[in-house]
Amino acid sequence: MITMIRTSLKLLLRTKLLWLFLIIAPILSVLILKSKTEYTAFAESAKEIVELKSPDEKIAYNGGKGEYTVKVYDASGSGLSDKLLNELVETGLFVVCRANMSNAEVTDVSIDEHIKLDAYEDRMGAAIYIPADFDEKVTAGDAGNALQVFILSDDEREEALISELDLQLSVMTGIMDTYKSYGVEMDADDLLEKMLDAEEEFPEKHTVTVAGGGGALLTSEQNDQKSKMGYAFVFMTLASVFCGFFVAYTSITEQKNGVLTRIGLSKASMLSYFASKIVTVFILSVMLTAVEAVCSLVLDMEDLGMARSEFILMIFLMGLIFSSISMFVGTVMGEVMSASMASFTIWVVSALLSGCYFPIEFSGKALKTLSYMMPQKWFIDGTEMLILGDGTALSMLICITAAYVLATLSLGSLGLKVRKA
Repeated sequence: MITMIRTSLKLLLRTKLLWLFLIIAPILSVLILKSKTEYTAFAESAKEIVELKSPDEKIAYNGGKGEYTVKVYDASGSGLSDKLLNELVETGLFVVCRANMSNAEVTDVSIDEHIKLDAYEDRMGAAIYIPADFDEKVTAGDAGNALQVFILSDDEREEALISELDLQLSVMTGIMDTYKSYGVEMDADDLLEKMLDAEEEFPEKHTVTVAGGGGALLTSEQNDQKSKMGYAFVFMTLASVFCGFFVAYTSITEQKNGVLTRIGLSKASMLSYFASKIVTVFILSVMLTAVEAVCSLVLDMEDLGMARSEFILMIFLMGLIFSSISMFVGTVMGEVMSASMASFTIWVVSALLSGCYFPIEFSGKALKTLSYMMPQKWFIDGTEMLILGDGTALSMLICITAAYVLATLSLGSLGLKVRKA
């Protein structure tokens, strides 16, 4: 077995392309980790109105965390309409996206066309049309006809939206009625001023966000740390995948040259042969991790939210998994072109489904279940645990790595026996 390992390493270390992956990938990952980019895909929910560039702009992606999105066609553009929408946002239940149409000619026909497009070509909970005479209707006590609400989903949170709109409109009409009872005439500007004055007398409000459903609560800074690690994982897994492919290439060459047949005629078993390839992959993973460790010296580990030793161990474990899987696939397939395409496919699909590029916590149940088959998902979760100071993260990742490597070893030896037969 030692002879097989030594022979494989001699062939691999002569491959210039291998050294390219061993050096370039760690450098690229470190550059990402040093960046100060804020990743809005993981940002907390917006606490202000989202202003749309045009009424035709789609808002589907504004509800990325499952929020109830509301598109507003605001033909009034007044202080009262702005106040109403800000009150919706302050509840924390809705994402409000406003298209300012105060300077455009708006008709019932044009609004109907927009609503049809929203219903069939966009995704939202509801749409609201605030007409140009919104202020006049509110001050005249006709708040019930001051705006139109179009429900565009079967989300039960529509009841909360209707209740909040009724509450805010009743507050406006209530203030108007109170002052009118004392003989004080008010216009929209006076009403807005009275509402703002009344708010100053309210107790100061504190909002506390709680993680639910067993999930962890991260700050914006911690979300940025987690997302940067996800993007760094992409480059490191690419290097690991192709390190495994190079090991598989040596195995494919040995199969074609009859080396595997001679090994089969000797006392060595297919399990020991494949185990030698796993050991070779282990050594390459150590080399890749060593380069990453050297590059990480330029990083401030406080920016990553974990110790350097934890970071290096994560990189090594993840590299070992992907090198083993790539080597297994390439060795069993037995053809260079197919093996390279399979390795690249593994890298692309696993990164997409694991949440390295975008969060999947609020996706469908089937996709979330599938994501746990991807190794990166466990390491992203492990990153989150380390950021939050959970010391069990490393033991979990070690167990996950052992499970993947053992499964790869078993399936690989079995696959070689089948090919040989």
